[in-house]
Amino acid sequence: MRNAPSMTSLRAFEAVVRHGTLSAAARELCVTPAAISHRLRDLEETCGQPLVTRRNGRFMATALGQEVVGILGDAFDRIRLADTLLSRSSETIVHIIAPYSFVTLWLARHLPAFEALHPKADLRILPSHDPLMEGAADIRIVHSDRKPDGDWALLFRDVCAVMARPDHPLITSPPADLNEILSGTLVHVGTQHGSVRGAFTWARWRDVMGLSAALPATGAHLTAEHLAVDLLQRKETLGLISLSNAADHLERAVLAIVPGSQVQSDCSYWIQVQHRAGGVKSIANEFADWLHHCFAEHPLDNEEKLTA
Repeated sequence: MRNAPSMTSLRAFEAVVRHGTLSAAARELCVTPAAISHRLRDLEETCGQPLVTRRNGRFMATALGQEVVGILGDAFDRIRLADTLLSRSSETIVHIIAPYSFVTLWLARHLPAFEALHPKADLRILPSHDPLMEGAADIRIVHSDRKPDGDWALLFRDVCAVMARPDHPLITSPPADLNEILSGTLVHVGTQHGSVRGAFTWARWRDVMGLSAALPATGAHLTAEHLAVDLLQRKETLGLISLSNAADHLERAVLAIVPGSQVQSDCSYWIQVQHRAGGVKSIANEFADWLHHCFAEHPLDNEEKLTA
């Protein structure tokens, strides 16, 4: 039975044909050009015919060599991909479960900043309407009116404000009496999981602000803040939205705040990190520290923000 060609020799041959030089193939395979040349010679001796020819200083496949390349196809591309997956440290993979609106409105636009600091990080993010009910994760973030059971840390206390399109009448002509807000068309966001709330309601906003107007019975009722943000841009309506989640829309002036309507809500964002064995600080820990730094550097519950 004829011996099968050496996989190492085939890999050297494929690299030479792809790069066109022995030195480039050697750099990719972390060997010397001489080693590549020996592998090529061994392969050609095995088949009894030349597989490459040199033209103008570059190696090109012969007719037989082209047939071999065609049969190999993308086999070595797939081997390189498999090698990348197998060699990747599990410490670089971070599974994150977080509220859908937080991921959509805040986290997605800030991720490039973290990835620039940790280019090898492999973040696998699952947006969820109920992060507490999902499976295991390295990091879990929830938005609720109380600290969840277990080892959770406060990420930041949420601040909300009444928002609308910049051309809304209450933006162009701010109300002297905030009770006027409650006579408008309101978008209601409500999430409830048992006794835990994950949204700051109009009823709570009215009570905190000390207003007396009755809440209107009409208006859209949604279960996610990012849906409310989208609706506010399409209709002349008012929404009670987190300053953190709406920051990008406020900066781009597609949403605006009704003056005097900001208030610290009774809901907060909480974070839980699954500590890994070995005591080594993982990318998950780095990611959690980065999040804490982001909100410590730009707090949402200080006087400047509330009166801006």
